[in-house]
Amino acid sequence: MVNAGLVDEVRQIFIPDAYYTKGILWSIGVPEMARYLKEEKNIYGHDESKKMILQASISSIKRNTRILICNELDKIQQLINKKMWSVHHIIATDVFKEDTKEVLDEAWKNTVLQPCLDILKRFLKNDDQNKSVLKLSLSLSCVIFSLGHFNF
Repeated sequence: MVNAGLVDEVRQIFIPDAYYTKGILWSIGVPEMARYLKEEKNIYGHDESKKMILQASISSIKRNTRILICNELDKIQQLINKKMWSVHHIIATDVFKEDTKEVLDEAWKNTVLQPCLDILKRFLKNDDQNKSVLKLSLSLSCVIFSLGHFNF
């Protein structure tokens, strides 16, 4: 994420005295990078110090992301165990290891899109009791899909 421009992206929405607990400012990585950007302004010409602060922010992002994932997986597990919900796992990580756009598009279609459409069709044929299962399935898919994109 950092190599893909996270620091510059957060810099665009950075407000020094903002509360980073709501809306877009609460997104993964934003509060941690905001801390870095606040400190960065106080350090003149000390590249090593800036690197250390950036590394601390990256470590915080990783730690907070792991905590978020664990909490979400715990909630999902409770829904499976207590509510007896059926959960569908759509793992897209391998799709993004493909070399060309054409192969990636075909892999996406076969690995993610078609299974999700099949789940959706089954859902729409069933009663209202299963609506929350679809929400959970899609949420889990998004979490797993996102994990495949975290290149720190």
